[in-house]
Amino acid sequence: MSVKSRIGALVIPRLPVNRRTFDILRFESNCLWHALKNALNPFYHARVAHINAGPGWGLNVGSGGRGRADGRWVNVDARKHRDVGFALDIRRRLPFRTDLFRRVFAEHVIEHIDFRQDAPKAFAEFYRVLAPGGVLRVIVPDAERFLEAYVSRDPAKWRALGWDTRALPKDIYTPMHLVNHVFQQSGEHLFGYDFETLKFALERAGFRQVRRQAYRVSGDPELALDQPAYEKNSLFVEARKC
Repeated sequence: MSVKSRIGALVIPRLPVNRRTFDILRFESNCLWHALKNALNPFYHARVAHINAGPGWGLNVGSGGRGRADGRWVNVDARKHRDVGFALDIRRRLPFRTDLFRRVFAEHVIEHIDFRQDAPKAFAEFYRVLAPGGVLRVIVPDAERFLEAYVSRDPAKWRALGWDTRALPKDIYTPMHLVNHVFQQSGEHLFGYDFETLKFALERAGFRQVRRQAYRVSGDPELALDQPAYEKNSLFVEARKC
């Protein structure tokens, strides 16, 4: 355990708020801090202007730890990582010009934002910054398949999702606990999607030709970037800006 983790384990239980409230406050203060730094940093504005003047190859949303390094992609995440070009809150307006990017990739990030208030804003922004004909690829945990596995009590369906319910981790006790872990992830996940719901949300933002895809199968080969860890348990959906 790192020094930071040891300090957190000592201090957080003694705070006058629970861990979930602490995590929310920490995340929101981080977003506010980066927004303030961006607003006051002339180099940030210069980099944004450079991107907006370019060809707009692709935008990788929520890229922390998995940023594209080939120089054609703009990597953004709420937290600053070495592979993140811009620390941005996707619940707010993006600094990029309208009709800029040819493609947007959002892997296991949309389930982290509120469905009623924030997902519509994020999808509307993805639509705005995409060029006409551009494609958005969204990957989220496949809530429908997890619910089917739970209701069926079929170990094979759980194994297909990458879980063995007869040998669960020590901190997950029952299949229902596993469902909650997938849907909530200690409070980090805020909504579970099936194809019908994600299609509705995308079409509400203006997208058309919303299609279910498969792992590393895409109408745009440049978007087949899926992480192997998400192959078994994810819903893969693409939508086009017409």
